[in-house]
Amino acid sequence: MKNLKRIHANLCLGILVVFGLTSCEQKKEKSPMTEPEPMEINAPKQIVSVSQAKTMYDAYGERRVGLIEKYENELAPEKKFDVARFGYYDYNTIKEYMNYIEQEAKKANVEISSLRFYFSNYPDKKTFEDGREIKHPKQNSFFIIPAIKDKNNREYGYYIREEDDGKNVPVLLTDNLEPKKEEGMDRMQSSESKSEASFMPTASPAPFYAKNKSMVLNEANMVPPPYHED
Repeated sequence: MKNLKRIHANLCLGILVVFGLTSCEQKKEKSPMTEPEPMEINAPKQIVSVSQAKTMYDAYGERRVGLIEKYENELAPEKKFDVARFGYYDYNTIKEYMNYIEQEAKKANVEISSLRFYFSNYPDKKTFEDGREIKHPKQNSFFIIPAIKDKNNREYGYYIREEDDGKNVPVLLTDNLEPKKEEGMDRMQSSESKSEASFMPTASPAPFYAKNKSMVLNEANMVPPPYHED
């Protein structure tokens, strides 16, 4: 009888121990993970004050807007010309663009070193040569193109040529967007690691065709028109 009581007591104790350990494990599993605090990001050194931005905006109005208006209104006096003062993309478009050019740079085994913002102006006609509509003829605009470095550490804008074998080859563009002459650079795609990607081979200049991939972002929303009252 005493042995039965002892066995019963030990069995109860064992059950309690197992239950306690299981409960502890469940509590450990259920306890939420503490996420690390996000690191504070310092403002880039290129950030300027709103006061400085306003000074530059006003200077453009004083030194450029009148000249543009006078020139365009003399060419077409029947319609007042609106000088664009700013352009914008929605935030998601910018994120999508950044993801796209990084994706294509990886395919071509190059590393983007900078983004260039080119000032531009839409021609005074309804469409471009490829049939794409010109929404605001004669309007000032800008476009963005990524740049990469050649073996001499010189930066160039570029587009990507997709060859018949599927390779993506960067074609360098001069500052005025003409294909750069080859100058003895190796045409074949490099197998070097990404750490050496800035010293990449490039394709020889070639006319644009269906497999060329442009990296140029344009068609921002330029204002005015319309004019905002507030």
